Amino acid sequence: MNKQAALEKISSGFKQSQALLLALGDENRQLIILALLQIGCTGTRVGMLTAKTHLSRPAISHHLKILKAAGLVTLRKEGTMHYYAVNPNADFALLQRTTAVIQQLAQEEDHA
Repeated sequence: MNKQAALEKISSGFKQSQALLLALGDENRQLIILALLQIGCTGTRVGMLTAKTHLSRPAISHHLKILKAAGLVTLRKEGTMHYYAVNPNADFALLQRTTAVIQQLAQEEDHA
């Protein structure tokens, strides 16, 4: 792959991953993702997340809203109860491909 094509792929990957990167750029949201993964794939309620983190219910709800908007978290409703879980979507794969192109380009530069 030539350098210009690689740079265009990286730029496109960054643009398409912007919501994911912004959502994961916050330490509290990272903590919530880790707590959700620790709890399991069936999902959990806000109360359980407050118990697993140092965050208040309003803070958890705020961060879950951002994670949900970025497609990183899903919401399942059962009656009046809401369950949140990590959503392993295609954005993660796009970010992996983008970082792979960065790594490839950097290695080519090292060997040039």
